[in-house]
Amino acid sequence: MVMITSDIKKMMNTQKMILVGTSNKHGIPNVSPRSSFYVDKDVIYWYEIFKHKSFQNFVKNNWVSVSVIDYVKLSGYQLKGHVKIVDDDKEFFNIKIKIAENLPKDHEQRIRELISENGIKIIQFKPLALYSLNPTDFEQEPDLLESDTDKLQE
Repeated sequence: MVMITSDIKKMMNTQKMILVGTSNKHGIPNVSPRSSFYVDKDVIYWYEIFKHKSFQNFVKNNWVSVSVIDYVKLSGYQLKGHVKIVDDDKEFFNIKIKIAENLPKDHEQRIRELISENGIKIIQFKPLALYSLNPTDFEQEPDLLESDTDKLQE
């Protein structure tokens, strides 16, 4: 299992935004931002408020890419792995609180309004591979991998 390093956590919490990449059953990509998330040691959770393209893609294809970018330093990370919808009530409640505590202050009120209007699902992302997005890094293989690398070659 890939551990989310302290550098990645710090960047995500500083930037207050992650980009979630999915694809539909035809392979057509979709990328959308998330500012309501919580980073644990080996998973990332986020609120899924709208349940449109990304959510529909999760249901059909649980492979997801999550990126964080520091625009000032021109660096970042991309993680690839699987998502699942959190359906355990106790886990849902605990994670909902942790995400709420981490909401960006400038969007907090709007996110709470959207949740009130639309409800939420909570998505759990478990990374299997980690890539640097630093333009000076020329890696061909990810920094960290789970033992089953065949799935990542697709």
